Amino acid sequence: MSTEFVHSRWALRGYLLYSRLASLLMILVGLGSGVEWATHSDLVPALGGRDMRLTAAVCILLSGLALGAVGSRRRRVRGLASLLCAVVAVLAADSLLEYAGVGYRGIAAGLDAAFGEGLRPPARMAELAACGFLLLGGQGPLILNGRALVLRELFGLGVLAIAMASLASLAFVPAQHGESLLERLPILTGVLLLFGTLGWMSSVPTTGLTRLSTAATLGGLLARSLLLPALLLPLAYTFAFKLLESRFGVSQIVASTLGAVFTGGSLAWMIWLVAALLDRSERLREASLQLRDAADTDALTGLGNRRKLDGMLQRLLHADRRQRLPFSLLMLDLDHFKAYNDDFGHPAGDDALREIGRLLRATLRPEDAAFRYGGEEFVLVIHGAHLHQLPAIAERVLHAVRTNAWPLRPLTTSIGGAEACDADVTAASLLQRADAALYRAKHNGRDRFESTGRAECLAGGSGPGSMPARSWSQPPLGCRAAGSA
Repeated sequence: MSTEFVHSRWALRGYLLYSRLASLLMILVGLGSGVEWATHSDLVPALGGRDMRLTAAVCILLSGLALGAVGSRRRRVRGLASLLCAVVAVLAADSLLEYAGVGYRGIAAGLDAAFGEGLRPPARMAELAACGFLLLGGQGPLILNGRALVLRELFGLGVLAIAMASLASLAFVPAQHGESLLERLPILTGVLLLFGTLGWMSSVPTTGLTRLSTAATLGGLLARSLLLPALLLPLAYTFAFKLLESRFGVSQIVASTLGAVFTGGSLAWMIWLVAALLDRSERLREASLQLRDAADTDALTGLGNRRKLDGMLQRLLHADRRQRLPFSLLMLDLDHFKAYNDDFGHPAGDDALREIGRLLRATLRPEDAAFRYGGEEFVLVIHGAHLHQLPAIAERVLHAVRTNAWPLRPLTTSIGGAEACDADVTAASLLQRADAALYRAKHNGRDRFESTGRAECLAGGSGPGSMPARSWSQPPLGCRAAGSA
């Protein structure tokens, strides 16, 4: 199966736009939080839990600047963006070392000492925030330099897990007592971590985890339709039913029951949506197959048309030579069919052609194929047949046409045969040999079969000096019975 994806244009544009907006938001919030920390003002809302720390604000600002450089083709700009990501990782690692309890006093401790401890929130970022920024600082350079696809996606999933934990903790704020996860990861920091890692993923929408969601396929449509609800609905339900329990006095049993009902309903809705999309896809596939069959079928006789014949010959002749099975062509033409049309009219001629199509389907084996080549000419593709087997097969067709109960006038046919015996034979040369044999059958009295000789077959044509054609008007002794071809 090919690994190439056809991507949806609007999905690609949406992801790239989101990446730019996430970069802008991170820059603005990072600047605002830094100014807020330095001036003791309230520029950025805390959204519950602790305020954003200075080192976290700096990491957000630097990450936003680095994310904004993804679209640049200048090597220096991308190199500078990678350096900013490295600074983010260093600041995060510095905070984690301070939390390790080994007596380490890092950059945040130095800032607190310089500006006076106790006058403002500590500069050191929260523990989970430090873990998130460490992963985010590692994700950025890998995307900027197109390296380690699996590792960078694992970094992104790690940041997503930390950020989603922060959002889930917010759902319990209305009923919380004591410390929550927000004390270890402020909600605004968690939200920006989420925006940041999704921004990095969205900046390269045709690779990694976003690759499927931008594909113009059923899988891409499902991903775009269901991934976001699957992430956000559990958080929304948790928040809503905790709010009912803590603010409106609804009992825990009732709130839990409602939560189970709404969760099950949402799951059923997603299953229904998937089923509807799959049903629509199957209907479109069936309609497409019907249109393709109609395009490959002759409307009058119900046989394959010239287009379908060309496609089959291309497949047979371009198969691996070691696996190519032998096959031969029979080209037949109704004798004196112009006179038949002139005497009885074109509707009668159409009826005769339809009857020929029925006779050919009844005479051939299931694995063989009949095609209307044009006008009153037909081509039969006989699988597994060599040149010496064609007389018996052709005689069955001659006999079926000759003995049919024609209502107006008996009809006969002339047949020419050729084998695809040369490894380098082409569809055109094979049809040309069969047509030349058909012409000789017409010239030698009609209602008969002729084929190219073996030497003529290997030479790829019927030029001067080739062996004369062999003729059969009756099958040789010992030929196979009808139906075994």
